[in-house]
Amino acid sequence: MPARLFLRLSLACLVYMALVLDATAGPRIWVALSDQGGPYEEAAAAVRAGMDGSADLRSEPWQYLWERKGEKPDLIVTVGVAAMDGTLERLAARDAGWSQVPVLAILVPQAVFEARRAHPAASGRPFGAVVLDQPLGRQLALIKRALPDRVRVGVVPGAQTRPLLSQLEREARSRGLQLVKGPEVRAPEDIYPSLREVLVEADVVLALPDPAIYNANTLQNILLATYRARVPLVAFSSAYVKAGALLALYSTPAQVARTAVEVLRQWQAGQGLATLQRPREFTAAVNPRVATSLQFLIDDEAALVADLRRLEGGR
Repeated sequence: MPARLFLRLSLACLVYMALVLDATAGPRIWVALSDQGGPYEEAAAAVRAGMDGSADLRSEPWQYLWERKGEKPDLIVTVGVAAMDGTLERLAARDAGWSQVPVLAILVPQAVFEARRAHPAASGRPFGAVVLDQPLGRQLALIKRALPDRVRVGVVPGAQTRPLLSQLEREARSRGLQLVKGPEVRAPEDIYPSLREVLVEADVVLALPDPAIYNANTLQNILLATYRARVPLVAFSSAYVKAGALLALYSTPAQVARTAVEVLRQWQAGQGLATLQRPREFTAAVNPRVATSLQFLIDDEAALVADLRRLEGGR
């Protein structure tokens, strides 16, 4: 074969392979991290594993992704609140060509996501989330399963969690539980008066994820107050259980990310971007020292999770 013909055939093959690879690479997806390592990288790794090469994934801290010149993704997954906020700010400054790029936020509290839906960059574009919050029914089912003799469930509501009270009351009533609501916390000095009022009637306290109430500055005093009243605290984080809460129901970053993969697969199939999803997978944590001190006999975490999954239809 003449050298010139061989060269032409070789070039044609290379062009063809490039076109095939480009066609099979799938959509270009940015996975924008709030920071390197830790829970953010754990979630990103689970997204990469779940997508299994069906998309062109680029995973970096959000600031680095936005330094890329002239590159527009087909979708952006933000991991954590900082990445979500930074991405919305950068999108607001981009031209109209970026106005329909979908954003899926993960590892964010529901209340924070709901607040960001009013952001100018969120308006008019597909904007969804897989939030950290557990379904209210699941949290109450945990109380019913682990603490069957505790039926008066106390909550200290704040501005972010007050809208949940009606649903929480319905969910509690359907399980034979009674909701005990403290006065709404409008300022930091309202937290402990509201909690004291709740502890008069409640025999278990359910912590709702409101950072104005449950944070590093308030947690120890809240735990001390509930412990002295011998009223267990059911929380939303394993860190709270380590600090002294009796129980927690939560989802790991990888579990949240696997639900996000389901959302991405649906989007790839042309079904649109789900607005709000809660994680399907979850984990329980028990503090045995607190259980012993308060004289509770509680099954281990695996048994609790297995029973709750059965209640939800085996998911």
